[in-house]
Amino acid sequence: MTAAKAVHRYVRAVSRRLICSRATSSRLLDGLRQELLAYPMLSYEELCARIGTPEQTAAQLMETISASEIACAQRKRRLALGLLILILLVIAVAFGAYYIHSQQVMRDDFYVNEQTTSSTNRVVSDGMLED
Repeated sequence: MTAAKAVHRYVRAVSRRLICSRATSSRLLDGLRQELLAYPMLSYEELCARIGTPEQTAAQLMETISASEIACAQRKRRLALGLLILILLVIAVAFGAYYIHSQQVMRDDFYVNEQTTSSTNRVVSDGMLED
């Protein structure tokens, strides 16, 4: 793995653990990337050994972010997750309704309800006109 790939992998691992706005994340990660380029020949594992794990680096970077920005980013994440769950639920209900409807149509019991009369033993459906 080349040094650039190792730096990119490390920065990407750190970025997944940051909870902040996109602008702040970009600023912090650009600075981290510049610092890591000072170690041009290290692999990913060597970077982790020398600098620390991505979790540790992300925790250090998170200490520089204000609490209000972290709270705002967490609210946005929860809102996005809630919307995703809602959308998936609506899709699941729509597919369920479609499946039930298609099964009723295939069994021919959705549009016509047939009943046998006891006096004449004739099959009478809802769609037939009465005499």
